Amino acid sequence: MNFKRGIRLVALTLAAGWGIAEAQPGLSLKTKANEAPRTSSASSRRTSPGLWHMLLVFPAPPSAADREALEARSIRVLQFVPERGLLASVPETASLEDIPFEWVGRLRPEQKLSPVLTNLGVFDSPQPETILVEFHADVSSTDIFTIVRDENLDIHENPDILPTQRIVHGPGIHLARLANWDETAYLFPISTDLAAGAPAEGCPGPLTENGPIGQIVAKVGEGWDGAGKGSAELGYFFSTYTGRIAPELTRSEVLRAMQEWAAYAQLKFKAASSAKDSRTVNVLFGARDHGDGYPFDGPGKTLAHTFFPSPPNPEPIAGDMHLDDDEPWQVGSNTDLFSVSLHELGHALGLGHSDNPNAVMYPYYRRVTQLNAEDIAAIRELYASASGTPTGGTTPAALQLTVNPANTTTAATQTSLSGTTTGGAGAIQVTWANSRGGAGTATGYRPWTIPAIALQNGENLITITATDSAQTKAVQQTRITRETTSPPTSLFLRIATPSTTGAHVADRSTLVVTGAAGPEGTISRILWTNSRGSGGSVAGTANWTTSPIALEAGLNRITVTAMNLTGATVNATLDVQYTPPAPVADTNAPTLLITSPLQSAISTTSPTITITGTASDNVSVKEIDYIGDGTRTGKATGTLDWRFDYSLLPGLNSIMIRAFDEAGNMSWRSLSITRR
Repeated sequence: MNFKRGIRLVALTLAAGWGIAEAQPGLSLKTKANEAPRTSSASSRRTSPGLWHMLLVFPAPPSAADREALEARSIRVLQFVPERGLLASVPETASLEDIPFEWVGRLRPEQKLSPVLTNLGVFDSPQPETILVEFHADVSSTDIFTIVRDENLDIHENPDILPTQRIVHGPGIHLARLANWDETAYLFPISTDLAAGAPAEGCPGPLTENGPIGQIVAKVGEGWDGAGKGSAELGYFFSTYTGRIAPELTRSEVLRAMQEWAAYAQLKFKAASSAKDSRTVNVLFGARDHGDGYPFDGPGKTLAHTFFPSPPNPEPIAGDMHLDDDEPWQVGSNTDLFSVSLHELGHALGLGHSDNPNAVMYPYYRRVTQLNAEDIAAIRELYASASGTPTGGTTPAALQLTVNPANTTTAATQTSLSGTTTGGAGAIQVTWANSRGGAGTATGYRPWTIPAIALQNGENLITITATDSAQTKAVQQTRITRETTSPPTSLFLRIATPSTTGAHVADRSTLVVTGAAGPEGTISRILWTNSRGSGGSVAGTANWTTSPIALEAGLNRITVTAMNLTGATVNATLDVQYTPPAPVADTNAPTLLITSPLQSAISTTSPTITITGTASDNVSVKEIDYIGDGTRTGKATGTLDWRFDYSLLPGLNSIMIRAFDEAGNMSWRSLSITRR
């Protein structure tokens, strides 16, 4: 084909079926691009006349100059398609002269169908099915709704779904027709949790210098070892840590995820001296704009993003893993650091997203303890198998347990213990038993606490047992000897603030307790516990201060224990009653601004217009929507910075844009756009 006669020639030849059966060189697609097609033409239906989504394949990986040449022709790059392609939104009026493409065309419908669903016969079935559909990034919510409705299908709403994806339900043969639409990018399986409407946390996909990667892509490049299946040695460096997990525990969980990948492929990880060292995974916790051009969005939504290896990414950002520090990171529950790190490291090693809902590399995170068989097979497509590795799940690091304090003597009637666990498989339960009577379960496991263990006179042998999901156990014992004599009269502990009476009514959710202990120079340790499950150490001895203690509604009994150099202890107790304040009604409407177009009344010949703006609120902005000509509705993408594409009708188009906060307060702006 002669591509120097402009995009009109390309569109005509594609419509006639020319070039569709040709190989699409340089593409790492999940579907087999080079097989003879089941149909003779590319996706032909569309909602936006004058615009096509096309694959532009270059003789070599596209450069910044290539992207600038496309932008100069009003061609919008949407995704990078490894190894040498760009997926772009191309106006029919654009000229492709002087750009040396190796191949230009549109995806065939069968290339948009996940092989997993195809092999299951989903697209040949008249029975109702539920799947995930990914649309191109520039397709508006209104157009998505129009396409799905046109095929007599339903959209199941889930606010946690990634912005370019929708949950679609209907007969399998109708679902297959979605691939005939130019705006559709890929159809793939949905997990059981998502189909049931459960909360979800999605990964927006790995990043490259040429843009993000879509679901249709299997892998990027040849990994760090280059062509063939070899070995790779990578560095790791922790630039910043989160304040929600202890640094040593953060390192332990991320390194545990690295070793899980290394258990199945010839990969080695070692500490690097700098984040800028070549072939180094830089682990960085950052919030909002953290310097890489891809700002995080605050609590919720995007948890992390990772840059692919070099190539295609340049050093030093290649392989770097960034995690949103606004998220409630935990170990072993909820926003689990190990599970997210295991997924993101797959991207750092060169893997795209999997279509298998049970795989770690599926685009929606879930709590896991090891790699799935498909993840193992995928990494072995890039690197040689690690010698002597099993075919199933990895053997986790040995389960280890620490207990604090160790053997000690006290005159108190009860004691508290704390510690940590490392290694092990899955969730871990920590239990305790006293040889003199009493047993129970600790709170948490990395770290864990036992706020109160009743002591009998004499020796109390406390056995602490950690048990992981594989029933592996780690056991530690500590001897707490309770003296029958009273502690020396000289040993004292007093609470000074917030009250000296032993009782306090709090009006805030946290509380700092201060006091004194002595005699000065004899105190070795002071600890505090809250009857609601937390505890810790204080700063200082003779004059001491706790860190802010989190309070729960109701009674919080704060017990402070001072221990002298001989092991004798003395306690002081403060009963804190906390009633959370009633929520204050939010009556402030959001602030809404339109940044493009700058004028509220304009005239244009274009069939579509992109409308952008900003919004802010004293609490939070829930959503931005719009109403066109009183009947056409849709939602903008984003809230603080928002945008949507609007299809213009000939003549006057009246558009109302509205901003809502969580309390339902609304503000609005309007536009009058005349299409000539």
